[in-house]
Amino acid sequence: MPYQSGVVPVGTTAALICTVGSAPENDGVLINNGGSVTVYLGGSGVTASTGFPVAAASTVTVPTTGAEGLALYGITSSSTSDISFLFPG
Repeated sequence: MPYQSGVVPVGTTAALICTVGSAPENDGVLINNGGSVTVYLGGSGVTASTGFPVAAASTVTVPTTGAEGLALYGITSSSTSDISFLFPG
């Protein structure tokens, strides 16, 4: 199974980072915040108050169930940050 990857600039408006399909063998999405500001992850309505924080220059794995597809969005409270993603798909 090939990997899906990319880099997405995320700013003060919610931006689509990636869309993960429903693949049973998909354990999650590896996210790297390559910028100097915190990025907040969530659904399409994510805000800096409601999102899951990913500190600058850090990496997290966002779990997925494989039961259904998901769209992962990000936002910052100021400035922009480049978010890299990687997942099997």
